[in-house]
Amino acid sequence: MDNQNYSWKQTTADLYKAVMIYTFAAIAASIFGFIGTIGSAASAVASFAGGNLSGGGFGIWDILEILATVAVIYGYWLFIKSLDIFKQLVNPADAPRIGSIRTATILSIVAAIVACIPMLGFVGGILNLIAWIMLLIAYANLKNSVTFPEGARRGMSKLFTAMILGIIGWIIGLIPLVGGIIETILEIVAFVIVLLGWKNVSMSEEPTAQA
Repeated sequence: MDNQNYSWKQTTADLYKAVMIYTFAAIAASIFGFIGTIGSAASAVASFAGGNLSGGGFGIWDILEILATVAVIYGYWLFIKSLDIFKQLVNPADAPRIGSIRTATILSIVAAIVACIPMLGFVGGILNLIAWIMLLIAYANLKNSVTFPEGARRGMSKLFTAMILGIIGWIIGLIPLVGGIIETILEIVAFVIVLLGWKNVSMSEEPTAQA
């Protein structure tokens, strides 16, 4: 039992760590990319003004963006890998829902890649919608599951709430002028709730009964 408990604790801790890694690494990559773009534009203007038409070099911000992107990839790999283990540790009744979270995560990654391909953006949108629905259903079931640990249920409830806030934010975002501001606020709130949700899962105890 001690070994099983360690596996549960280690796996849920890895899930939380993975979420932290890919979330903050993605933010860092965006910031580094933005700064790098501004720096490249400024260098190009300065070079043009000085009569030097050579392109800009590979700067520190480009390197940092690449490193952050690698961290994002590692974070998602750790998350998917940990979900595979987590699926085996939960009660068999809850395993399919954990599997749905894993599948939805993979679909979201594929959707992001496909969306970058010209004329296939709508396919990425469809895949992303399917992933959202799968996550919503999985979180809704797990937060009410009597075979899922209480602490983990609280975490799933937070994740479900974050999903709902995201949907509400997207709808409100369609409103001209103020919609975008309100959507951004709701996205920030949802972002914090997601981190708290996985934190709850990481602090939960193993199921008291395994079928």
